[in-house]
Amino acid sequence: MDLSIEKIVGPVQELNELTMKNIEKITAIQVKAMQENAQASMEALQASSQIKDLDSLNLYMQSQMGLAQKMYSNAVKDAEKIAKMSEAYANSVKDLVEKSISG
Repeated sequence: MDLSIEKIVGPVQELNELTMKNIEKITAIQVKAMQENAQASMEALQASSQIKDLDSLNLYMQSQMGLAQKMYSNAVKDAEKIAKMSEAYANSVKDLVEKSISG
């Protein structure tokens, strides 16, 4: 049985590269979501300072409901992206292991 260093280290390096790329993609999605949520929070705070009467309060509350729906929708989309990435990652790892075992 030929257990050269290249046969052991090669797949480990490929796995590390695959893992790093996946982590970078997930982190980018999370950072983008955090930035969008922070921006939305700042805008909501600014909008709340404009409440002067019942009409402006009503407008503010309506805008907050719309914002909450948008944030929820974005979170669902991000979760779907991450789920697809996780599935692709698992398939890639499986392929790498199979290649390592047969090679």
